[in-house]
Amino acid sequence: MNTGTESQSGANPKSRIVNPKDGSVMQLIPGGACIIGSTMEQVAVAAAMDVFGHPDLLVCETPQFTAVLPNYYMCVYSVTNAQFALFLNETQPSPEELRRFGANLEYITATRTGLAGIHYKVRQGFERHPVIHVTWFGAEAYCRWAGLRLPTELEWEKAARGTDGRIFPWGNQWRPDALRWHGGDRHATETTAPVDAYPQGRSPYGIFQMSGNVDEWCADWYQWDVYQRYATGDLRPPVNGDQRVVRGGTCLRWQRHHFRCAMRRGNDPAWVNIHYTGFRCAADAPQSDPTLSVARQDNTEARTECVTWSQC
Repeated sequence: MNTGTESQSGANPKSRIVNPKDGSVMQLIPGGACIIGSTMEQVAVAAAMDVFGHPDLLVCETPQFTAVLPNYYMCVYSVTNAQFALFLNETQPSPEELRRFGANLEYITATRTGLAGIHYKVRQGFERHPVIHVTWFGAEAYCRWAGLRLPTELEWEKAARGTDGRIFPWGNQWRPDALRWHGGDRHATETTAPVDAYPQGRSPYGIFQMSGNVDEWCADWYQWDVYQRYATGDLRPPVNGDQRVVRGGTCLRWQRHHFRCAMRRGNDPAWVNIHYTGFRCAADAPQSDPTLSVARQDNTEARTECVTWSQC
């Protein structure tokens, strides 16, 4: 799938494009190797960052491995309330569809306008805040409307941490001023921050808020031990499950290790609970080499196997 602004003819992709449907700014994530996951030593250190941290809950991040991903685009910002309201106004979902997308879309109100249907409007001052309380189904429907798609879990992690396996998007040291979180500058009466806040917390590719503010849906089914399979060279995502992957950590969380790039968890795709769940979109880009490779990096003998991107 592409955004409509790039040819798949083999020409070099542009480093930054704007999706014409929703105005999303999209950054090219160049194809190549990146470190995914955590070592057992890193898991132990992460659990020790916070009271009640437990390494057994983080084993799903292991083993650490190197994946070679092709070119793709990632949205620089999470989808905003203004963008999601535009989607709702253009698609005019039925009441059943709206409940499926998110029963309580905070900061977006609906007013019936006679024969014209329903007009969705964002509460003043929250237009550039990320949309929250969106189900996986709502996120997926928005991406299809915009001509985009949800990122895979591996794409999300590479966009967050770059190629060097850093712990946080900004580096390896905790920075309480680099994200919106419960222990930072968020006051009790505040919730999310605008999607372009905290530029000091950007990822190596200039992607905003891959840690903090809102959790973000990924395309994949969540599978606890899938990184063990990925490390063998089989990068096909799970084909079924009960939960979908969410990444990033919300402004309501206070445990610092939850904001690491490697932190994984799953959520019921129809359930947004009390946490702020949003999303950002991704898109394919022209490929020079449609091959994926992985090499195990857990102090055992390295092995490299490949599968084609089309098989994933």
